[in-house]
Amino acid sequence: MTRPRSPVSLAHGSRRARWGLLLSAVVMALALIGTGVAHVVQANESSHAVAVARASDLAVAVRRAAWSERERLAEALPDLVADFEDQGLTYIGVFGPDGAPVASTGKALGKAHRLPRPPPGPEPPRVDDLGDRMRVELPFSRPRRTMHDGPGLWLAIEYDPELALAMRAGAKVQLAVSVGAATVLLLLVLFFWRAAGRAERAEAQLARDRRLAALGEMSAVLGHELRNPLAALKGHAQLVVERLDGEHRGKKSAERVVHEARRLETLMGQILDFAKTGALDREDVDPGALLASAAAALGDARVTVDAARAPAAWSLDRTRMGQVLANLLTNAAQAAPADGGHVRASCAVEGGRLVFVVDDDGPGFPAGEEEAAFEPFKTTRVQGTGLGLAIARRIVEAHGGSIVAERGDLGGARVRVAIPPAPAA
Repeated sequence: MTRPRSPVSLAHGSRRARWGLLLSAVVMALALIGTGVAHVVQANESSHAVAVARASDLAVAVRRAAWSERERLAEALPDLVADFEDQGLTYIGVFGPDGAPVASTGKALGKAHRLPRPPPGPEPPRVDDLGDRMRVELPFSRPRRTMHDGPGLWLAIEYDPELALAMRAGAKVQLAVSVGAATVLLLLVLFFWRAAGRAERAEAQLARDRRLAALGEMSAVLGHELRNPLAALKGHAQLVVERLDGEHRGKKSAERVVHEARRLETLMGQILDFAKTGALDREDVDPGALLASAAAALGDARVTVDAARAPAAWSLDRTRMGQVLANLLTNAAQAAPADGGHVRASCAVEGGRLVFVVDDDGPGFPAGEEEAAFEPFKTTRVQGTGLGLAIARRIVEAHGGSIVAERGDLGGARVRVAIPPAPAA
């Protein structure tokens, strides 16, 4: 028979699934961006090769047309630019052997690079990428074959590589789309990841509330069923103690029965307090005075109270919040060293909330078990029910507040209670 999985296992499985989804989305987003970048690089290389090839072909065609008009070169160049305008031609220049311009038309973006004396024989065109333009330089009239003759004329053209620019622009658009898609993917996954985390925490809180409710019902039934028999037991034991003289050997046993009966009565009271779910009886209370009263009732000289920043009044259930403070101070006093120990309690308004803080210099909460300290019947002491903090949490949450355990400034435990203002009627 298959055993059902525990809530802890389910929570861990859900957490692993959420992290797996997030990591998968990150990998997919990086793949999208990487594909876009690779496409841009490839498009730049391809567009450059296309632009260079197109520039060389256009330069040869322009040279052929210009050579046919070499007798009237200055008048012919503007017409040639107009003839080749549909192919992106924007500039034509013819230079002499000394680099001085012979004729030109249009506005050049580049500069002449040819040496005054190139090597003899044919030379391939020089192509320069100017960004939004391509510049080509090549011989206009071939140099004579004799070594003593000087070089001939040179032709330079510039044209707009529209096809290459379109390829680059398309690649950039695709990269932008890839980055946008990756961003949207990550945002959606992050949104659902956080939503799943909130749902997981809400489910865990609901499971805890159900467990505490069932435990509270059981505690209430147990407390009520044991209260009357326990009272009868204690009453009869007290009668026995009263009727036995001091020398009777059974008197000490009867006194022990009374003592244990009283301890069980205290336990029953704590169990019933834990099970109590009645509505709060809120009123305007002086929180500083309430904290000082709880400390005075404890009667421990190691406890100091700082209520200088406490508000004059706050809406609280006086009895139940006094019980919370009494539990916190009692726990702190029990944890602090008996000799030289110190417990510090304070009350102030922080961020629009009433905050009680109780610190001690004891061993503190074990690392990673701060939240577990609020579980009912969980205690590290030999004597104790482990209900003090559980009762405190139920009362604080009934006020709409929060209670957390952490390490304090004194090196021991710190319990922080925050109570918001009462909602408007």
